[in-house]
Amino acid sequence: MFTLTWESTALDQLADAYVAATPDDRERMAAGVESLNARLRADPLAVGESRVGGFRVEFVSRLAILFHVSEKDRTVRVVRLRRSPR
Repeated sequence: MFTLTWESTALDQLADAYVAATPDDRERMAAGVESLNARLRADPLAVGESRVGGFRVEFVSRLAILFHVSEKDRTVRVVRLRRSPR
């Protein structure tokens, strides 16, 4: 298991995306983020696409989520989130 944290900037971006979403999109977004959190804790290197420097990106429910994995420390940090336009 990995320890998962969300940086405050990413949480703010998630809140902004949630507020701007329709009720149906909010439900999908909440379920997608909940599932993503579980997958990141279990096996983050199997999630998303790799980027330079230990970063990875995953696309969930119209959200692009950038996170950093430290295998040495067994930690995952969600650092940025962006909502894709329709």
